[in-house]
Amino acid sequence: MGEFVCDQPDDLMALVVVVLYDLLDRKFQPREPMKRAEEGLIKEVRQVEDSLCRFKTKLEASLAQYRIKQNLLTIDSFLPPVVRVKQQRSQTLPLYAWVSTLKASIENVCETLKTSGFTQVDSHTPLVGNVFCKDKHCSNVLLFPRRLSKQLEKTNLVTEHTLMIQDKSRSLAACAIRPLLVESGDVLMVGSFSALTVAHVAVQAAACSGCVHVCGVLNFSTFNNELQTILTSTACKSNELNEWDLRIQKVRVIVLLPKCSASALCNPVEFILNESGDRGLLHGLSKGIVSESKLEALVAKQKQDLNHALTFPKVKSVVYCTCSVYPEENERLVKRALENADSKAKAVPFRYTRISLSLSLSLSLSHTQTHTHTHTVQALSLSCHTPLTVRI
Repeated sequence: MGEFVCDQPDDLMALVVVVLYDLLDRKFQPREPMKRAEEGLIKEVRQVEDSLCRFKTKLEASLAQYRIKQNLLTIDSFLPPVVRVKQQRSQTLPLYAWVSTLKASIENVCETLKTSGFTQVDSHTPLVGNVFCKDKHCSNVLLFPRRLSKQLEKTNLVTEHTLMIQDKSRSLAACAIRPLLVESGDVLMVGSFSALTVAHVAVQAAACSGCVHVCGVLNFSTFNNELQTILTSTACKSNELNEWDLRIQKVRVIVLLPKCSASALCNPVEFILNESGDRGLLHGLSKGIVSESKLEALVAKQKQDLNHALTFPKVKSVVYCTCSVYPEENERLVKRALENADSKAKAVPFRYTRISLSLSLSLSLSHTQTHTHTHTVQALSLSCHTPLTVRI
């Protein structure tokens, strides 16, 4: 194992922890073939996986010896108690999926599911068997028992991208903008998120004939390719936007989804990998901790970005969303940002206000802070990356 560690750059060691656990979980069996070309493993993941496989025998022998010595019954026993509790809890959570209402109404999707052998139940009914229910917070989100994941993925609704399986934390952020939209007003998305999240925000913005501008994305070419595929499948269109395009002047809502500690999530690793989160957190999360220095760095960036978002003179609302339990990333940060905001830039200053989404707060003229043990806000410098416009 020492030889393997020496072969890996420090910034890949967090990924090593995740890939090793995955390999052990499937007993080093070959990975299932990818369904589509764009689903191929990224270079760093393939590099780590190949390196670990070369040391398969040594790893298995070393781990077996350690398990005997420590009297550990399963692989899960390697994890700290706080991590094991979260992992066990994640297995009991429902599977969430949102409906692309540009392709079908929520009612039509429910009827299709019923004809496919699913039974619709009340949101207060335990999800047991082939059942589903509507989410009580997000109008276009459905809940299913987690064990139905593979069965659901084979349905036409999912394969044709009418029903999109995604963590609810991002659906809450997308649905939070709905009551804040104005007719023909655009939305600017900034921070750390997947192409799937952009598509969901675009579907919500369709209600007011608005465009969604995406900015501040790292690895833009890779993200853009994935985004084009998902937008096409969800009935949205996109085109590139020059940095200082006048259409940015139509932005009335900013959605800030910053990299955060992911400390409120039961399955933070999956979220970080799917939503372009901070992979530097993986090593600490495997121990159930977030270092003080890491938290300070995250908060500093969040503060910088939120302060910048509040300077846009024509923006009416700022939706700030994290998946953190730390006040430093949530209420405390928002309060300081409001105190520091230059109220002279606006005729009416930002303030907290409630919106129709349960478990949510907002900054208004508005800033929205969405919580369910999951959310908060961030901004960006518009000159850093190539923006993209998502058209409805």
